[in-house]
Amino acid sequence: MRAVPVFLLLSIVFVIGCSKSPFAGFKEVAPDIHFKLHVLGDTEREPTDSDSVFVRLRMAKLGDSPGSLYSSERWFAHFEDAIPDAAMPAIKLHEGDSASVIAHGRSFPWATIGTAQKPALDTVYVRLEISLLSVRSRAESRRIAHDLLMARTASDEASILAHFFSNSAEEWKEFMGVRYILDPDNHKGPVIQSGQLVSMHYSANFMDSGQCFDDTHRGGSPLTFRLGDPGQVIKGLEIAAHVLPNGGKGRFVIPSELAFGAKGSSSGIVPPFTPVIYTIEAWAAPEDVATPDTAAAR
Repeated sequence: MRAVPVFLLLSIVFVIGCSKSPFAGFKEVAPDIHFKLHVLGDTEREPTDSDSVFVRLRMAKLGDSPGSLYSSERWFAHFEDAIPDAAMPAIKLHEGDSASVIAHGRSFPWATIGTAQKPALDTVYVRLEISLLSVRSRAESRRIAHDLLMARTASDEASILAHFFSNSAEEWKEFMGVRYILDPDNHKGPVIQSGQLVSMHYSANFMDSGQCFDDTHRGGSPLTFRLGDPGQVIKGLEIAAHVLPNGGKGRFVIPSELAFGAKGSSSGIVPPFTPVIYTIEAWAAPEDVATPDTAAAR
């Protein structure tokens, strides 16, 4: 357990000891919000505004068994998401600390805690037992998230695809492993043929997060390639070009085997086993357009 200097103990008493509480061992830190520190952890690490925290929560009506209302261990983007707003200036926990908060049910941020609002408890005292188990900086969170993405498996990809289509009310067609929806305003006409020079504008997004990872519109120039020549674009874009009428638009769900595969993109932008969705407009380009060296993801 970390050592606590006398001056720090005095400051704690000053901060949280401003009012007596009717609950034994507690201090009133805000109007009708009562706080008690139970256990001091072994570190001096206190979460900052940019840190995420791993917290154990147990909530119960006062006098009931701990956790009988709600119990959880979970990450929060911010420590204050688990604490009544009015009490935040007075409640300062370090990593490893445990404490209790007693307040009327209406004082607790039920939605951010992770459970539904309980109106019947608005005027009933609820006791929250909270343990700050771990603190993680934004940089640490990004590194861990990246490591998890790079460890993605074929099973993860199958889950992403299943979740996407189960939540889509649209009617997706399929061609050569690519699912697609064409723009209803497309002109009727012949599709682009192998051997033709193709110009293509697209935006590319991850299916799970919706984040855009590539967009030809940003640079102003379309991607231009000869349809059928090997090694120019991902296979899914070739398939999309075969589906689109000349000048047509559409959305295309491309699985990893037709996109960036089991290793992801060489740039590291696209993780392994990652299905992607492209919004594409394609047209047959004039033959005097130079074909640049291109890659489907920059």
